[in-house]
Amino acid sequence: KGQYMAFAKTKDEREKTGDPRLSIEERYKDQADYVGRVSHAARSLVDERLLLPEDAERLITEAAKSRIFADKNP
Repeated sequence: KGQYMAFAKTKDEREKTGDPRLSIEERYKDQADYVGRVSHAARSLVDERLLLPEDAERLITEAAKSRIFADKNP
């Protein structure tokens, strides 16, 4: 069995719920930063032969399409 617990979107939201994990806005500067970090991690896993290149590309594409910053005010 597994469990999925999404990160809070903002620091304020995280603090209100008492979640000790950093929020999305605390982890990434913006969408480009998020995609860059996903890309780096995926490519590192490919280099270590822990992830297939086609799976890495799929994950990077999904990160680029992600809407985790859609509700963030500029």
